[in-house]
Amino acid sequence: MRRELGRPLSKTELTEALREIGIIATVRVPNEQHVLQVVEALSDGGVRAVELPYTTIRSAGSLIQELRESGLLIGVGAVTRSAQAREAHAFGADFITASVTTPDVVSACEEMKIPCILSGLTPTEVWRAHEMAADFVKITAAEALGGPSYIRSLREALPTLQLVGADMPLDGYIPYLEAGVEVLEFQSSLDLPRLVEGEAWAEISRRAAKIVSTSKDWKAKVG
Repeated sequence: MRRELGRPLSKTELTEALREIGIIATVRVPNEQHVLQVVEALSDGGVRAVELPYTTIRSAGSLIQELRESGLLIGVGAVTRSAQAREAHAFGADFITASVTTPDVVSACEEMKIPCILSGLTPTEVWRAHEMAADFVKITAAEALGGPSYIRSLREALPTLQLVGADMPLDGYIPYLEAGVEVLEFQSSLDLPRLVEGEAWAEISRRAAKIVSTSKDWKAKVG
């Protein structure tokens, strides 16, 4: 899915687009000058949604508009306050990911008509995020709590949840899809800082392509 340039997407459309795309690549690199090159390499590999940290867009807010011109969905993460969410949206963010479970960020996103992803770890935190009407709940450190079996237990308790699996590995994430995760987020397994240092743009694209193709194959098989 690529954005139709010139027409803003509604919150419902953005939420559905994230579910359809099913993959978010989080881009954290030491030098902000490399962000455009990294995202281009990820896009060449088929990635259609990327997330930038709030600290990056604070110092280079024009990045979002540049990236949106390529038709990608651009999110801003590591948000903790509603003011940060509003600033990110002013720069053009399509969705917000909060690193905590906070109602203020959800309320701000609802006013701005963009999807909100809250982060949670324990069942209580996940339940609170659900009660706050977050559009998605990102499960952090799921592997340490039992991996896919932990996801299944959350789905059984709260079947209406839309879950994001945080920091998925390059291999072995299919069981999370089978357990009910709608969106996969990749960060450390992409190894972007090291690859950027070596200007290994083709390897970034290869890793992205592997993630996208494996996910598509699984969806085609079950769908």
